[in-house]
Amino acid sequence: MGACFSKVFNGCPLKVNSSVSWIDPKTRDQYLILGAEEGIYTLNLNELHEDTIEKLLPHRCSWLFILNNVLMSVTGKSLQLYSHNLATLFDQRKNSHNLHISLTANKLTDRIIPKKFAPSLKIPDTKGCRKCRVVRNPYTKCTFLCGVLDSAIILMQWYEPLQKFMLLKKQFSLTLPNPLQIFELLVFPSEEYPRVCLGVRAPTQPSQVLQFDTVQLNASASLGPEERSETSLMNASHVSQLDRDSVLVCVDNCVKIVNMHGELCHRMGTEMTFRFCVQTVVCLQDSVLAFWRHGMQGQSLQTNEITQEITDETRMFRVLGTQRDIILESTPTDNPDAQSNLYILTGHKSTY
Repeated sequence: MGACFSKVFNGCPLKVNSSVSWIDPKTRDQYLILGAEEGIYTLNLNELHEDTIEKLLPHRCSWLFILNNVLMSVTGKSLQLYSHNLATLFDQRKNSHNLHISLTANKLTDRIIPKKFAPSLKIPDTKGCRKCRVVRNPYTKCTFLCGVLDSAIILMQWYEPLQKFMLLKKQFSLTLPNPLQIFELLVFPSEEYPRVCLGVRAPTQPSQVLQFDTVQLNASASLGPEERSETSLMNASHVSQLDRDSVLVCVDNCVKIVNMHGELCHRMGTEMTFRFCVQTVVCLQDSVLAFWRHGMQGQSLQTNEITQEITDETRMFRVLGTQRDIILESTPTDNPDAQSNLYILTGHKSTY
């Protein structure tokens, strides 16, 4: 993968959907946590010579996020939101003489441990969770988690004294696009709660290059879309807020940086065009990395110059996680069902 990517696992047999990195506060070991069809697994990056992954939880997982040593996951056959105390889970694994505990023993343990002290807790009324996003409000310093169900949106807020996300708003009936191409959170300065962005539409004002299709999570009992124009939806694949007044948007092979009103943000490189259809975008402090089927290209935020590029048509690449470290998977182009290789981007952290 060149100088900027480091291979951390060769021949991974899992069908990985999401990945995050975590540092154990006791040992200071760094782990990759993999959310896969086969369950949640861990890889100790400080013991790569062992080249082994260990099962942490047995259930299918589609999404992961870590805050203050608490792992949030969308897990199970029906995909429900869960909260996991990582320190407790790792202690239990270390203290167990037999990692392959029987199903009967698991049920017995669940009966013995009071529910409120269990390391993994199911979040009520979140069955059928399709997607989740987390955002921190830079004005109030509050952190919010928003989840979308089949016909509803739930909003939770991180409560520091209890070290957990607390439900702020119960489910609201809402007709959502299917498939849900865009589901992101945008923070506006005068609003207590983030808005949910469900897409990007063509502009209505001469100064705009686009407008956000948003839903307000206000304090009223109802949840509804903002009044919006009938302009067509653009083929946006990525929306992410960079700071208080700039949002990165990817439409086809073009990346634009706009303000909260959809106008070009002139204080940084505002438009970047790539020669390929962009699958995933990651913003670093000074550049944007655009990933596609067979590689990656970086462009400077200030000058739009190419800062780095990787192309390998014998491999197919997929970004698994960007929360703290950028985690990448590659498989052979001629055999996409083969075991994958896992990489971590060294020398950079995902800033936004």
